[in-house]
Amino acid sequence: MSTANITPTTIDGIKRLAKTISKRDGVPHAVGLDRASIRAGYSNYTNARRVLMSSTTSTRPNFKTFISVWWRDPKTKARGTEIVEVSLPKPLDEIVETRHFKNARGLWNFKRWAPDLIVCQTNPQSEDGAISAACTAARTLQFMAATGLKPSKSDALPGGGGTGRLPGRDHCSSWFDPATKKKVILDEPYAAAVSDRQLERDAWADRNNWQIVKSAWGGIYFPDGGSELYLLSDRKKGTALEPIEAVLSALGAPVVPENCRRVATTDAEPFRTPGEIQMEAEKAAKALIPKTARVAGKASTTVPYKMLFASGTRPKTKMPVEKHSEVGKLLKEVLTATRGRAGVTKRVDQVRSELDNWAQLEYDRKTLPDGEFFDLYYHERVEVPEAERGVVGRAHHVERLQSAKAILVSAYPDSKPLRDLIKKIDLAIKSLEAWR
Repeated sequence: MSTANITPTTIDGIKRLAKTISKRDGVPHAVGLDRASIRAGYSNYTNARRVLMSSTTSTRPNFKTFISVWWRDPKTKARGTEIVEVSLPKPLDEIVETRHFKNARGLWNFKRWAPDLIVCQTNPQSEDGAISAACTAARTLQFMAATGLKPSKSDALPGGGGTGRLPGRDHCSSWFDPATKKKVILDEPYAAAVSDRQLERDAWADRNNWQIVKSAWGGIYFPDGGSELYLLSDRKKGTALEPIEAVLSALGAPVVPENCRRVATTDAEPFRTPGEIQMEAEKAAKALIPKTARVAGKASTTVPYKMLFASGTRPKTKMPVEKHSEVGKLLKEVLTATRGRAGVTKRVDQVRSELDNWAQLEYDRKTLPDGEFFDLYYHERVEVPEAERGVVGRAHHVERLQSAKAILVSAYPDSKPLRDLIKKIDLAIKSLEAWR
């Protein structure tokens, strides 16, 4: 009987497959156990026992995430899509945020497509290249889900690129603990490149007061091609490595082309993940919900207006002339004292210009003669006390703008045009508070 498609999921299943492998290949039972464990997705039999035995005492969450990579061979024109499924202990969105994709090894060229799907934005030129890219992304997700670490832009290793750099360092990536912001560096050199340099590396760590721990887990970069994973951390400022290595050592084997779960697809019937199907269903259900109809008889609080050089909407209510005068005085006092602060004067000038339009539309010339009207928001004061000029008078200006806001809110009903004015005043206050 062929064992090519057998993937054991229990210790007993691994033992049964190991007997078959040992008999077929003529190898010791211990070797058969390791090979059967690798087939099951573990590093070796010891790793399989540790993980599977612990899973019998507690139910481990299992969230399926799919990794899709489209490929095209430029010479033969052959093309296709490779989809790899990986089981993770957390939902995708809890593992990696959108902003972290670009900084993460293995994810920089991927994009979140659905709650359980990421899609490659670059196109490998072969099927093998697509599978390799998907597996690298899967290993990155494995690492992030297990450790909770997030990718960082900076390389915090001392020594730079000179003679003081870590001997044999290669394929480094920087990570941080989101709770403490402390850094961890992953160094993933090929085993052959550092096998005879361990003493040099230890000396470098002692010299720089860093810690280096070789991980039992294969790593992100190229574990199936001979790379090894080393965890590095500054002893004073970095993250403790022991807890990280503890979770990595209990992690299943890194996803590689040999053990990955490939999803069969056809051009005739494209594969859709459960997350995609759910998104489409929610979108369809949302489209069926009728838009909220306007309540019959509910009066609008605004009225459109159009003038020679301005147009828009304004509150339907009139603000008393004396209130216009009071607000205008406050705004003019701020304007004349803050000419050097564009973030203030520009916004306050916009507010008074709009209020000037409202006042003109609220009252006719008989009720509000031109002379009185022009004095509301223009005809500014000529002299400004030194105690109010510029940043020195910041507290006065903030208080005046707050008072103007209070008057407007009490005089006009809540409406978009009023909220727009209040927003401009708030921005002017923010600019004042930041003025140094």
